[in-house]
Formats: sequence, C-alpha cells, structure tokens
Amino acid sequence: MRVLRWGWVSLAIALSACSLNQAANGPATPVEETTADPTAEVDVSCAPMDSQVPLQPATDIELPFERFNFRPTSISETDDTLTFAGSRYSFTFCKRDRSWGIETVAPVPETEEDYAEYYESLGDPDYETIEVNGQLYKARVRLNASWLKEQPGSENDVEQVIFELIKPGATEPTSTVLYTNGDIIDRELGVSAGIPTVTRSLATDDTLWWSIGFEQGEGASGLSTVVQYEVDARQIKVWQPDDLGSAQITDLAITEAQDTPTLWLGTQYSGEGNPYLPAKGLVAYQPASNTLQTYTVENSPLIGAIPTRLWAVDQQLWVATGNGVCEVDWATIKTDDSWSCWRFTAMADIPQGQDLYASLLADAPIGQLDASEPVEVLWLADQDISTPEVSLLYEINYPPGITTQLSQGADYYVGPDNKPDEGYFWWPGHDWSWNGERFVRPWDQVAVNYVGGGPNGIGNTSANYVADWKTMRGEFDLLEITADSADIKYYSAWIDADDIEPWVTVTEVTNPLGDQANPTDAILAELKQQASR
Repeated sequence: MRVLRWGWVSLAIALSACSLNQAANGPATPVEETTADPTAEVDVSCAPMDSQVPLQPATDIELPFERFNFRPTSISETDDTLTFAGSRYSFTFCKRDRSWGIETVAPVPETEEDYAEYYESLGDPDYETIEVNGQLYKARVRLNASWLKEQPGSENDVEQVIFELIKPGATEPTSTVLYTNGDIIDRELGVSAGIPTVTRSLATDDTLWWSIGFEQGEGASGLSTVVQYEVDARQIKVWQPDDLGSAQITDLAITEAQDTPTLWLGTQYSGEGNPYLPAKGLVAYQPASNTLQTYTVENSPLIGAIPTRLWAVDQQLWVATGNGVCEVDWATIKTDDSWSCWRFTAMADIPQGQDLYASLLADAPIGQLDASEPVEVLWLADQDISTPEVSLLYEINYPPGITTQLSQGADYYVGPDNKPDEGYFWWPGHDWSWNGERFVRPWDQVAVNYVGGGPNGIGNTSANYVADWKTMRGEFDLLEITADSADIKYYSAWIDADDIEPWVTVTEVTNPLGDQANPTDAILAELKQQASR
C-alpha cells in the first residue's frame, strides 16, 4: 500500500563500430564468385524486441504519477540500434526497420548516504577524464565558498565557480573562474552560486568542450556556461550566452558545417520541490557569432519540453525528452519535414460501461465509456492525500470532449520596472503550449511540485492540497476568454483506476505543427495596452 504523502516528499528529496581489417601479409585468399538470389528474403529487422511493457508501479517513496517517468538519462549506440535509457524504462530504436522496442529498468536499491563524504565532495569533486588525439585530459568544476570550508567566513564572502583542467603531463590544474555569486546577483538570477556540475564533455578533432550545470532553487543559481579548450592554441574560452541567463544545460552535442561548430544544448530550470521545469527547449548556439536559436513545443515539432539527452550522428541530431524522441536533419532543422518524432505513450484497455467523470473530485459520472479500442492514459492522481487509503483516478483521452466555463480569466502583471512588455501573463491554461492547432501539455511540462501540493492542472483549488482538476494533461480548445472567465473544451475525462492495467509503447507522430494564431494573443495585447496607460 502506498503511504507516502506530500508532506513527506521534501524529506525524501533531502535524503536523497566493429570494423574488419583485411590482412596485409600476402595476397588475399580467392573467394568463389556467387550470384545473389533476388528471391531470397533479407532480414531488415533487429533482434526481437517488445513493442510494449506494463506501466511500472510507483515505489514506496514515489507519488502515483511518477509511474510516467519516461525521462531518458543516457544514450548508447550499436551498429543496429540507439537506446534511450532512463530510471524506469529503456527505449531502443532499430535503425534497420525504424521500429521501437521497450524494456523495463530494475530500480536502483537505496543505499544509506554518507553525509560527511557527500559534503566533502561538494567542494572537492572528482576529475573526469577525456581523450583527444591520444592525449588524456582531466577536468572538473567546483564551487569555492566559505560555507564549504571548515571555518566559514561572513555571508558576504565571494563564491566562485571554478573550472579546473589538468593537461597531459601536468600534475597541477589550470584554473579559470567561470562566474561568482556577484555575477548572479548583478543579473538578478539569484543570490548565491549553486553547486556546479559537468553535464557533458565532448572532444572534436582539436577541441574539448564541457557544458556546465548547477544547483538551482532557494536563491541558488548559476550562469549558462560552456567551456572550450583549443588544444593547439592551449587556450580556454568561456561561453555564456546572455539569452540563456540561468537556464541549466542538461546535455551538449556538436555539429559542424564549413568549419563552424554549432553547439546543441538541452535546457531546463529547477526550483524548490521542482527538479524539472521547462526553459528554452532545444538551443542551437553558434559561438563564432554568439547567436542562438531555440526550438520548443510551440515553434517546432519538438516532442517534449525538456531535452534531457542529445546525440549527433552524421547529419542527424537525436533529441530525447520525457515525452519522446525526435530525429532531425540538423542542417535543415527549420523545415518541419526534416523532423521525425515518436511519443512515449501509455495505453490501456478500459472495460465497457466504465463510469466517466468530468473532474478528479466529481461526485457523479457524466456517462459511461464505450471504447472498442485501447484508450490513451494521460495522468494518475489521488483523490484524497490525507489518508493512507488509495483512491486513484486515471485521466484518459476522451475525443468527444467536455465543455466548461472556468471562473478564472486572464491577467497581466507588470514587472517592478513598470515595463508593459516585460510583465507576466497568467490565465488558467498558462502551463499548456499552443502548437498551432490546440493547447497541448507533454509529460515533461507538468511541474511535479513535491512541496507545493502536487502538480497543477486546470480546475478549482481547495484548502486540503487536492484540487478538483478538470484536466492535467488533456488537450483543449480555448473558446472564449476575458479578464473574468474562460470557456474551454478539453478532450479528457477521469476513470477509476481499479483493475486498469496500462502499458507503455512508442507512437509515431504524424500530425504537422499547425499554423493558426494563438487565441490568447488578442487578450494579451488588450491587457498590455491597459497596462501602458
């Protein structure tokens, strides 16, 4: 029985290519000439793979919706496959027939944390080794701060994020200060430097690259940073694009055209109780010109909000998110036809006559489900978190849709500098993205809110941390919106989770990005005009 509740989660977090070489000695052995049989069958598939696996249950320290953690954390390649593996599922792409296979990943056993060792490692992390032209380099990034030392100084001490590189033959590192807490404060990105990490190290023919991540939340932050080391020139360069600000770089891939590299960056934010928040999506950054382009759910076919892993192979760039995987010809990335995307999908067989509810806490059903085909599962939520009893409902795709009027409308908050164009636009569906046709919400666009009462959807909130959500991930149409209310038609409903056994599969995305104007543009323009008066 799952007994973990919202109040305990913050505590849990705190504790928490094969090539054949022809012989050169003597003449090659003659080979009998054969003629290919045109009728012979050619095996274009990979080894047998399961196309679906059961949706894994949540563990004792997880919340119900964490069953849908599809987020890839590593990519590996063979001659025939690309595998995108995470903490719960592993998705394998067969290059031969472009099919997908899925495996479940065994959970990692919990181990007791040695806090003294962990605390020491914060200021003295291990070096990582990377090779270029047969030479080994060691690198790390560390935080120099008084609170990490045995005798802390004053609160006004300078905190430095330092990159250290040990070159071949050297015993001492070359140190470069990437930024300080003063730089973070000056840019109004936070008040202190979060613990930095190297999120990816890569080597090209004559250059080494490192992307730098950092802890974020409760005032801690950092600057989006990529470090470059030119081997021949023996020079370190630091790149910190202003447009990225404090976006965390999750991964780095490099492509090159006409001797000009493009750095592909996955980005995200995080905060207290929210380890994964959307940022700039996929970023293409050109250091030579210090320019960048962003690709998101709203302006490209990108299948998710947070790219977690990137993989560049020849002309193809693979982008993995918690919502799926995209393969794109990076040279023509701005053309929608250059993208091939697949979505991680949860499906279930639903018994005929299953009661349908219009919201999570609805007392009476709106009807019964009449489904002869499997139904897509969108979310899982608990009706009552105040007791250990399980009372779970699945949100499912419901094509007929449900029309409702929300008692909340649109609002616009002007920033402290009183600049109308730099304010914050809020409306009930602000956590959804407009894809040119409907408002959509990928798996990785839902903030988990471990210490804030759980994920937020569209619906009425209540004092006991459980809201009567009408939808958490359902697509919807915005029919009308004013400053006081919003009329929407959402394409999902809720069903009792008892005896429902979903499975996970991979679905090819065939619908192109729409070209209709965002229906919130008009109300936003009106609110900005009012703010400027």
